[in-house]
Formats: sequence, C-alpha cells, structure tokens
Amino acid sequence: MIENENRSTTISNVPSKNCKYLEKEGKNTLHIIRDIRRSDFKEHNMLLYPDLQSYREIYSECTKQALENNEIVFLATTYDSFENVDNILRSKGILVDDERKDGNLVIVDAVRAYQIDTYGAMNLAKSLIMRAASDKKTGVFNISDMGSFFLTERTEDLIQYEQSLPKKMDLKFVATCAYHKDNFGILTDQQQQDLLSFHNIVLNVKN
Repeated sequence: MIENENRSTTISNVPSKNCKYLEKEGKNTLHIIRDIRRSDFKEHNMLLYPDLQSYREIYSECTKQALENNEIVFLATTYDSFENVDNILRSKGILVDDERKDGNLVIVDAVRAYQIDTYGAMNLAKSLIMRAASDKKTGVFNISDMGSFFLTERTEDLIQYEQSLPKKMDLKFVATCAYHKDNFGILTDQQQQDLLSFHNIVLNVKN
C-alpha cells in the first residue's frame, strides 16, 4: 500500500488535458464551489478536477461553508495526508481540533475506507446521517476522492460501486465523488461514459 503522504507523486500536479466526454469546457473553482454548495441533499454528484491545488481550494472552502451551515462534514482523502488536510482546513480559519472533537468533522483515508471494504465509506456515511438527525444537524456533506481505486488498480470495482449508488438517495446526505482528470482519462471510453451517467450532476473544473 502506498503511504498517504507519497500518493500525490502518482498523479500530475499540472493541469491535465480535457476529458473526451465532457460537454462543457468547465468552470473556475469559485463557480464550482458555489455549485457544490447549491446541491440538494440526496444528490450523488461527480467532481472532475485538473490538479491538487484546485481540489484543495474546493474541499476546504466547501468544508468551511458546510460547518457554518451546521452540517457534519465527511472527507475521504487519497492524495493528501491527514496532516496536510488539517493544515489546509486551518488556513480557512476552521478550528479543526474542536470540530473533530465535537463530531462535526470526520476525515478518513480513502484507501482504507474503500479498498478494505468497498462500501466502508458509505456505511460510515449512513452512521453519520443517523447522528446528524439525532443531533439536529442540517445533514451530512461529503467529498470523497476516488483515486484509491486507481492506486489499487480496481477500476472495475469502482464502476460497479458507482453504479450501485442512485443518482438521488433518500438520505439527508450530499455526496460528491471527486476524480483527478489524469485518473479519469485512463479509463476506457465506455467507462468514462458510464461514470458520467451514474451521477446526478457532473462538476467540471476548468483546466
């Protein structure tokens, strides 16, 4: 297993080429953040990002806004270590230790969450949804980086997993599955089309 802090070397840190089956050129990070935060609970959406810098800006700002809206935030990280995620969130003024202690912020290693048990992350999300209801939270906000399936060369399992999730779930939960475009670009044409079709909305970050 590639250790978390070394995984970012497996992908490019420069903008990647456009993906073949995306209809639009893409939006800047500010517009993407707005669109993510306007998503309704119950939605299962997809985020395509070109580089880690833009992804970090997106997940950190969305986390800040979700916490301010009394939501539980659930992040599954592939390429950033826990320490890096904490520091990035702190740069947004988030009191990471307090939010984690209060149960408002849950960060997991995506490799362990998805590769030991493909549905491990979803099972955790369901437990957080139940707690959010009992604690009178607005809901659960999730961004999961799906890069762990590419690190472990389990793209067929990825396709099956995404297909098993409805575009809209009867849960107080908004899920955003994040893909680095370098990873998405290595999929077959059919796999790319399938993944796009499995999600309610596709959010494409401009290169």
